[in-house]
Amino acid sequence: MIQLLVGKDKEVADWVAERVDATTFGDCTTYGFIKDGKIVGGVVFYDWRIEDMVFSVAFEDRGCVTRRILKILFDYPFNQVGCHRITAYTDVENEMSNKLLKRLGFKKEGRYREISRERKDANIYGMLKRECIWLGENNG
Repeated sequence: MIQLLVGKDKEVADWVAERVDATTFGDCTTYGFIKDGKIVGGVVFYDWRIEDMVFSVAFEDRGCVTRRILKILFDYPFNQVGCHRITAYTDVENEMSNKLLKRLGFKKEGRYREISRERKDANIYGMLKRECIWLGENNG
């Protein structure tokens, strides 16, 4: 059974950073996913700018991504913090992450050229609150 981990922002952020080619997220809020006492997934919300924040995610166990968890995850930026939109970046060659973001409801908005340490390009995705299918009917 997968358990939700909150209040361990540094631990979860470090775990996600190792998997998404990031050095640090700075000030952030995280949700971790624990299975058999070990982190198997994590979501990091960081770089909050007025009505936007960045979303990074990594999973080793797809069982973490349930409808209940998605409602909790998207409730945080849109309802608790009051963001109008969230942004995500992923390596243009990471087919699995690009597909996941689209399935979650993100829209591809563009491309960052040579953004990573290896000078790889990244796709830019965004989701507006009114587009979020995980919040229910009245999310506008």
